[in-house]
Amino acid sequence: MPEPQGRLGDAPASSPAPPTPVQSAIERAVQQGLESERRAPISNADLERMTRQLRYREAVDQRLLRLGVGAIVFILSAGWLIADVTLTLAAGWGELGGRPFRLDSSVLVAFLTTSTATVIGLFLVFLRWLYPQTNGEDQREREPEADRR
Repeated sequence: MPEPQGRLGDAPASSPAPPTPVQSAIERAVQQGLESERRAPISNADLERMTRQLRYREAVDQRLLRLGVGAIVFILSAGWLIADVTLTLAAGWGELGGRPFRLDSSVLVAFLTTSTATVIGLFLVFLRWLYPQTNGEDQREREPEADRR
C-alpha cells in the first residue's frame, strides 16, 4: 500500500544537508574586513613611525627615479650636442664621412638654433622637476600636527 502523503506544510522526512564550508571570495573578503575592524586601533606613535617609514621610502624611490631620468636626459643632451658639433664641422669642412656635404646657411642656423633651444629647455624642465619650488603653504601641510603648536 502506498504511504500517505503529508500535508503541504509538513517538512520532508529527511533533514537538509548541512551547509558546506566552502565560501565564496566575496564572503572571505567580508570576513577578513570584519576581523580587521575588530582589531585594536593603532596608536599615534605607531602611525607616526609608519608615516616616517613611508616618507623615507618615497624619498628613496624619488631619488632613484630622478637619478635614472637625469642620466637619460644627460645622454640625450650629450648625443644631441655631438650631432650639432658634427654637423657644424661637416658643413665647415665640406665633407662628412669622406663624402661631399653642403647645407644652406639658413638650414644650418635653423638647426643649430632649435636644437640648442631644445637642449636648454630639456635641462630646465628636468632641473625644475629635480629641485621643485615650494611655497610656505606646501611646507606647512607636510609638517605633523605637533610641530605646528
